[in-house]
Amino acid sequence: MTKDVDDLHHAVATLMRALKIAETKLRIAHNEFSFTPAEIQTLRFVSGKDGCKLSELGEYLGIVPTTASSLVDRLVERGLLRRDRPDTNRRAVALHLTVDGRDTFGRLEAEERATMQIMLDALDPEERADFVRKMTRIADHVSRRRDL
Repeated sequence: MTKDVDDLHHAVATLMRALKIAETKLRIAHNEFSFTPAEIQTLRFVSGKDGCKLSELGEYLGIVPTTASSLVDRLVERGLLRRDRPDTNRRAVALHLTVDGRDTFGRLEAEERATMQIMLDALDPEERADFVRKMTRIADHVSRRRDL
């Protein structure tokens, strides 16, 4: 391993620990926000792709359909998602956020954005733009990898 990899590993581990501590504080302040990362990603995906199929969600999350179905079941039970059967294909299931789901996800996203602002506050405007570009490039690269 190179020093760059070691330094990055340390920085990411430190950042993840700090974010985990911040997340715990947010959950204490807002008891309703006790979601798993997969549940948050499900709300995010359905928010951006209203009416998506369960198979699309599973593919996005990298999980098998039965696991995706169990995940959706939990969010349906909490009143955050609903399943509809489209008139065009009664065998298919379309996923939608409920009104409570949209509200809850909106508040979760606002808290995430506040955390992102705290991160960006450490940088000057030029550094911020560069950081966001580089993070986007890394995220795109990692998301295309099939060996992770």
